[in-house]
Amino acid sequence: MRQISVELNSEKTPRRWYNIIPDLPSPLPPYKDSRDGTEMRSLPKIFTETASRLEFSSKRWIDIPEKVYEALIRCGRPFPLIRANRLEEHLQTCAKIYYKCENLQPVGAFKTNTAIPQAYWAMKEGYSRTVFAGSSSTRTKMAHAYAAKYFGLTPTVFMPKIDSEVNPEQVLFLREMLGADVQIVPSIEAHRNGLGDDTGQIDSMDIVRKRVEEEAEKPDAVAVISSILNHVLLTQTIMGLEVDEQISSIDEEPDTIIAPVGGGSNFYGWVAPFLRKKLRKELDVRLLAVESETSAKLTQGRYGYVRLQSPASSIFGKTYDFDMETPRPEIMGIGIQTSNTAPLLAYLKQKGFIDTSVYPRNEKCIFEAARIFLQTEGRLVAPESAYAVRAAIDEALRFKHIREEGVILLSVSALTNIDFGEKRRYLKFMK
Repeated sequence: MRQISVELNSEKTPRRWYNIIPDLPSPLPPYKDSRDGTEMRSLPKIFTETASRLEFSSKRWIDIPEKVYEALIRCGRPFPLIRANRLEEHLQTCAKIYYKCENLQPVGAFKTNTAIPQAYWAMKEGYSRTVFAGSSSTRTKMAHAYAAKYFGLTPTVFMPKIDSEVNPEQVLFLREMLGADVQIVPSIEAHRNGLGDDTGQIDSMDIVRKRVEEEAEKPDAVAVISSILNHVLLTQTIMGLEVDEQISSIDEEPDTIIAPVGGGSNFYGWVAPFLRKKLRKELDVRLLAVESETSAKLTQGRYGYVRLQSPASSIFGKTYDFDMETPRPEIMGIGIQTSNTAPLLAYLKQKGFIDTSVYPRNEKCIFEAARIFLQTEGRLVAPESAYAVRAAIDEALRFKHIREEGVILLSVSALTNIDFGEKRRYLKFMK
C-alpha cells in the first residue's frame, strides 16, 4: 500500500520549544512603551512573569514543563503528517503534498498549543482566573477556556455584543460546557473609554481588549493571548518541530511550506524550525504566507511602529500595518483578517525570508479549494486553512506547468467541526 501518513511515537514529541531570536542576522526591533516611547524590557504586569521572561529570552531552546508536555500529549500530540495522494491525482501534478491536521485537539484547532502553557504558567504563579478577548473565532475562546479548566482555573472571556448576537451558541457552549464566565461588552462603552477614531468609527475588539486589560489588573486574574507576541509564537513551534522530524524520517526535504497569516502564530509555528535551517544555509525552501486582499498587511502594509493588537494597550511594536476598510469587509476567513501581525514575523518578511500570496475578497477560489479538498481528502477545512489549501493547489499546478517535482508542506490548522460560525459562513457563501 502506498504511504498515506507519517506517524510519530509520542516519545518523539518535541520536549523543547525553539526560539529563533538568537539565530536572527540582526537584533529584533524592541517594543516601545506607548506612553513615553522608551524601550520595553518586560511585558506589562497583566501577563504572567513566565510569559514576560520568555518574551525577551535569548535562549535558543526552552524546555517544555512536564505538566504542559503531558497535557499536550492528552490533547493528541503528536499528529500525523498526511500525504494528499488523492488531491495530487486530482491535480495531475508530480508534486508531493503533505499536510498536518491540528483538528484532533480538544477544540479542533492549533490554539490549544499556546493556551495550555499559558494556563499552566498562570496556575503556577498563583492566579485563579485567566482573562482573554473573545473574537468571532469560536476555537480561540474554547482553547483558552479548556486550558484554564484543565489546570483548575476559571476562564473569563470578554466578547463583543455583536458576536454574541450573531453566534449565541458560542456563549451557551462556553458557559455550559466549558464553565467560562462570559462577559458581553456593548459597543456603547467605547464612548466611556474614549476609544474610536476621528470619524467616530469604533473597533469592537479594541473595546474588548480594553476590558481585558482592566480585568487582568485585578490580583486574582492574568491575561492570556492567542497570537502576536513572541511567547505565543514560541509555544507554537511544537508543530514545525514535529513536521521536521516526520519529513526527515522519510528522507524528504520541503521545497515550499505554506500557511495562512493572521496574527502570525500558526505560520511561525510551522516554519520556524525550517527557517533555522534556511538561515544556516542547510535548506533552500520557500516560506509562503497566505493573505486576504482585505487585510494584506505583509504584502501591502506599512512597516513601522504601531499599537499591537493585544490587551496591553501600552505595547508598540514594529510591524506591518494595513489600513482596514470600515466597516470591515465580510469574508469567510475572518481569522486572518487582522490589521497587523507579529513583529517577529514582520521582521522576517522585511528581511526577505518570507514570500506572500494574496487572494481576492470574493473568495470564490478559496471556496473552490475547500470543496476540492473535501472531495479528495475528506476534510472540510476551516476557511482560514482553505486559503493555505488554495495556495498549495496553485503551487502544485506551478510544479506541473514547469514539469518539476516538488515537496509541499501545507498547514491545516483547523477543520470546521464545532465552530458554529464557520458553518454559517460556508452556507452563506453557497447561497
